[in-house]
Amino acid sequence: MWELIMAGRTMMVPISLASLIALAVIIERAYVLRSRRIVIPEIAEAVETLGAGRDLGVAYAICERRPGPFANIVKTGLDHAGSDWTIIRDVLQESGRQEAIRLTRRLGVLETVAAVAPLLGLLGTVFGMIRVFGTISAAGLGNPETMSSGISEAMVTTAAGLIIGIPSLIAYNWLNGRAESIIFELEFYAAKVLGTLRRRQEAVRAGAEPAAGAGGR
Repeated sequence: MWELIMAGRTMMVPISLASLIALAVIIERAYVLRSRRIVIPEIAEAVETLGAGRDLGVAYAICERRPGPFANIVKTGLDHAGSDWTIIRDVLQESGRQEAIRLTRRLGVLETVAAVAPLLGLLGTVFGMIRVFGTISAAGLGNPETMSSGISEAMVTTAAGLIIGIPSLIAYNWLNGRAESIIFELEFYAAKVLGTLRRRQEAVRAGAEPAAGAGGR
């Protein structure tokens, strides 16, 4: 294995660096994008029961105990529970956008590695073939050992670029799909929070209007 890496010569350095970056991003994002770590069942249950007359402070306390993207979105809605529902909608949308950015960050790095690694391999192939033709130009066809060294460089770098690029692309699509699925769940619960707070406001106004009318008489 080490002989193969050495055969790739200089271009194996950036290719190896790309592989380390891809591996680090995959491990970090796979850990972060665990659905039950983000869409916490305890908070989801609190959101589901908000409409049943549960005190908003209870849901807020649960979010305080279980911080994260889900909790941040729910707390944003609860913080503005007394505002007009259009304001609640806007702040929930903004909070959701911010959390979506956090969930998908570094995936662009992985996508870049998936695209660049094969190109680095191709560049190594070009360098290897340049060495082969340089050898032929200088010594003719009488030095097969030097020629085979250049061909090895060309083939090894191409293979290394593809070996890194293909899994990186697969991992990117997998992690991006997980992120989109989680974002969809967060949007679903954000809509439930908005609907609940809007109904609570309408109920409060409906109860206040008759009282105000009675006071006027």
